[in-house]
Amino acid sequence: MKMIMALIMLSMIVGCVIGPPELTLDQERRLYDIKIFMAGSKPDKNFNPVGEIYGIDCSGTGGSPSYGDEGEAMDILKIKAASLNADAVVDVTCDSAIFFYNCWSAKKCTGKAVVWK
Repeated sequence: MKMIMALIMLSMIVGCVIGPPELTLDQERRLYDIKIFMAGSKPDKNFNPVGEIYGIDCSGTGGSPSYGDEGEAMDILKIKAASLNADAVVDVTCDSAIFFYNCWSAKKCTGKAVVWK
């Protein structure tokens, strides 16, 4: 029983420390130029998809009813897009995600990383 409890605690700790990927210097520079296009708005450039990505945040204070911050989730989304050398993220939607990364309630933003043609 003690072993099972220890494994559960270890998995909770590991789930909390998973974060955005590390970026190269070039990717860090690119990060500030990445554009976000919410669902329903389209860029005026043609693009090719690179991949589906998501950003999750669980950084709010423990006493609040919602633990995540949408702005932080969007920042993580941009970091993941930069790690794919993307130029933008399209079709972005944000919502609450319960019990995600060991949070009671997190903010999750999803979208498609794209590169300009």
